Amino acid sequence: MRTKFYFSLFVMVMTYMLTSAQPGRFTPPIMVEVQGGSFTMGSNTIANDEQPAHKVTLDDFYIAKYEVTFAEFLRFMHETGYKIEADLSDSIRLSKGYTKRNYKEPLMEVKASDSNRPVGNVNWFDAQAYITWLNSKTGKTYRLPTEAEWEYAARGGNKSKGYIYVGGTELDKLAWYKDNSEKRVHTVGQKMANELGIFDLAGNAREWCSDWYAEFYYATSPEMNPVGADLGRKRVLRGGSCFSEKDRMRVTFRNYDFPFDCHNDYGFRIALSGEPKPKAQQIPTKAPEPKIDFLKDLDTKGFVDIYGIYFDTGKSKVKPEGYPVIDQIATYLKENPKTRLVVEGHTDNTGNAEKNQILSENRAKSIKAELVKRGVDETRLETKGYGASKPIGDNKTKEGKTQNRRVTITKL
Repeated sequence: MRTKFYFSLFVMVMTYMLTSAQPGRFTPPIMVEVQGGSFTMGSNTIANDEQPAHKVTLDDFYIAKYEVTFAEFLRFMHETGYKIEADLSDSIRLSKGYTKRNYKEPLMEVKASDSNRPVGNVNWFDAQAYITWLNSKTGKTYRLPTEAEWEYAARGGNKSKGYIYVGGTELDKLAWYKDNSEKRVHTVGQKMANELGIFDLAGNAREWCSDWYAEFYYATSPEMNPVGADLGRKRVLRGGSCFSEKDRMRVTFRNYDFPFDCHNDYGFRIALSGEPKPKAQQIPTKAPEPKIDFLKDLDTKGFVDIYGIYFDTGKSKVKPEGYPVIDQIATYLKENPKTRLVVEGHTDNTGNAEKNQILSENRAKSIKAELVKRGVDETRLETKGYGASKPIGDNKTKEGKTQNRRVTITKL
């Protein structure tokens, strides 16, 4: 009885292992939202191509929680008949100009037990072919991450704690690399995730990025959403691998290779641009205030008193709150090209008659200077000070402050 049970169990296990690598029910990749922001990319102290450290600002985007696995890539190959170089004949490889691969096992022969390892032995073009298929299947526009997006995500985005490695300081807990991997890739997601909950950004498989590689690109990189050099011979790889030394696990370390070349530790993960967020509808809390015509009586009365040009107490510089009135005066003068005006600045209760005279004159000159900035010919403007030793109101009250900052405009 016991023998029969173990035999049945053995059959079940073998059946699972033989079928698990075959395409099953399709599930979309698990993506992690990375909120945009600014960070310092690169390093000033290590490799030349990591210098200079520079500010980069990115929009929101998504990046895959895991590297693309053998199972996922095999499904693409089964459905499309796509073949990588290891599955092509020698004559076809030579005609395509491929170089010799380190990984000689055809991808279609990967064992079922290894199906959840990150796919290896894929070049940059293989990754693009997979993404094209994935987009046609999902209706989305997946892509490879840019190098800047990869580093920002690896650093932990806006949750970064500033680690030298991806997600921490204890490398054995974070990544499969030369010292702990037995020089082979392992099932994804076994090591610790970083601050954003993303796995294996360092170690396991190197990851293709979309960028052309240029050694000194950082010196000329734009700040906003950089996408790498315009042209090049090699593409960027990031993250180190199961064959990499410890120092290549740094979050800033850059690697690169010809896009048609690959090794059994060359893999990739996918990214997706953030969707534009709908703007919240602005509901006005009150009706907009009607625009005031400060000059409506100027033509009939010959002068107007204006209370919409503001100054700090004891100061003569026009405050920005008064610019709309200044604009209105400038427009009036442009519409009436033969008119000349006198600008009379008032004072406030801050000093004796002499100080008040100087302050009021300076306020009038400040208004004139703002009008000249707006294209008014200075010969069409005269200035004078009010010069009263006792202003109209007390500066301690709101009404007094308003009166004391009055400006009078008179037609000549």
